[in-house]
Amino acid sequence: MKKYIIIALIFSLPMLVAGCIDDFLSHDPPVDRVQDNFYQTQSDAEQALYAIYETLTFSHGRSNDGFHPFDLVSNMLSDDAYAGGSGSGDQPELVDFNAHNISVTNGKALGLWSDRFTGIYRANLLIENINNIDFPNEEMRDYFEGEARFIRALHYFDLVRLFGNVPLFTRPLVATDIRVQQADPGDVYEFIAQELVEIIPMMRETIPNAEIGRASTWAAKALLGRVYLYHRDYAVPVFGAGPLPVSESEVVGHLEDIINTSGHTMLANFADQWGRENNNNSEAIFSVQHITNTFGDWGFLNGSIGNWASQMSGLRGVGFHPVYAQGWAFQPVTQDLANAFDADNDSRFFVSILDPVAEAVNHDPGSMYQWQGFAFKKFYPRRPDTPSFNVEFNWPYNRPLFRVADVKLMAAELGSANAQLYFDQVRQRAYGENFVSIPATRENIMEERRLELAGEGHRYWDLLRMGLDTAAEKINAQAIAGDISINFRTDRLGLLPIPQTEINLSDNTLRQNPGYN
Repeated sequence: MKKYIIIALIFSLPMLVAGCIDDFLSHDPPVDRVQDNFYQTQSDAEQALYAIYETLTFSHGRSNDGFHPFDLVSNMLSDDAYAGGSGSGDQPELVDFNAHNISVTNGKALGLWSDRFTGIYRANLLIENINNIDFPNEEMRDYFEGEARFIRALHYFDLVRLFGNVPLFTRPLVATDIRVQQADPGDVYEFIAQELVEIIPMMRETIPNAEIGRASTWAAKALLGRVYLYHRDYAVPVFGAGPLPVSESEVVGHLEDIINTSGHTMLANFADQWGRENNNNSEAIFSVQHITNTFGDWGFLNGSIGNWASQMSGLRGVGFHPVYAQGWAFQPVTQDLANAFDADNDSRFFVSILDPVAEAVNHDPGSMYQWQGFAFKKFYPRRPDTPSFNVEFNWPYNRPLFRVADVKLMAAELGSANAQLYFDQVRQRAYGENFVSIPATRENIMEERRLELAGEGHRYWDLLRMGLDTAAEKINAQAIAGDISINFRTDRLGLLPIPQTEINLSDNTLRQNPGYN
């Protein structure tokens, strides 16, 4: 799948509907293809499935209030980045994320909520109608269903991490579903894990070149590993969640299967994973696809499927440079993250972190809020890749959700018999001839994850896995007197507030998260 196809009209209903809509719904539809007669052919199924995939690009900030890419927001919540921009009034709701002072009316939080429920709605539509579609064979029906359920599980995992107490539903909501109850977080984790266990044998091991971007069985196995770790380290101690329907040894087996038989391998050079020419490389198990030839602009933001985080992260005031373009200076890197690297020996530093002074990039530090001297580089907008139109919204850098190095670190953390080997392999690539083996302890693995995955949106969730007190200590340590105020509160459990508009639409059925009343 070279690009996601946008399907409007049929698949664009919000999660909840309020007010009097009978008159509106009673009118004849303005198009011939409507939901009642849509799910019939393989072509219909493909359009419906691509509409589900398209919602993955929503998490780069396209819908609702906009400008809330999931990786960028996650970085700001952690000890790796500040909010940035041109000033405190430039996207102030992102400044509130960084300060952990998030209002129940924060539009970015609402966007993160509704983006994912839009995807779940679309997935539920296809899943509900999958048996009515005429497929050439049952194997195709299985992997179409498996992919829809995979994306639904991925969206629910984001939601339960972000908000904790979320509704859980497996059918499309209708107008009468106003008073939707929140599920116990443990039940949501159990649902996600059970879904992944069931769909792993339904999905394909190999994705044809013409369909690159679709999820394989290896993507489902990698997601299961990530869910298992977060459930074990966060959901169990914080929510008292019960056991998952899969054992630790089974999860390790799935991760080992990716490493040994998937065909996905770690690249010899860490730098070869990034940049337009390296999209969908052999180390990337599953990536959100971003393209340049879309029609989104300032008048129609939802027409864009580019990587918005790239534009948001570029330096301000950049003059001509043969490599680096300019952007809006969001998510500047903390000095703490820059110092965590051994810049003299770790090859990942100059691949992951842009030091404009060291690389002679003219820029305007005075126009960049909370600037500490460093920017993220993996998805930095590069001049040779500049889109031909609507530049801000069409940067063509895919975001890998699962990489082989991440899988090896997960397997090591879960106690694989090859834990030391996997840990050493990740570090040996980074340090080359300067590599020195250190024990594969959990503390060392977590630090290695910070360095290996820097800027990819994982650090905040790893901090929460280390414990709320640890998260508070490390995040609040980034506050700078007189300039940057940060107050991570453990009583909020690391969660965002349930959007007040959703509580209102539910007739106050939804309950607010702790610490936000």
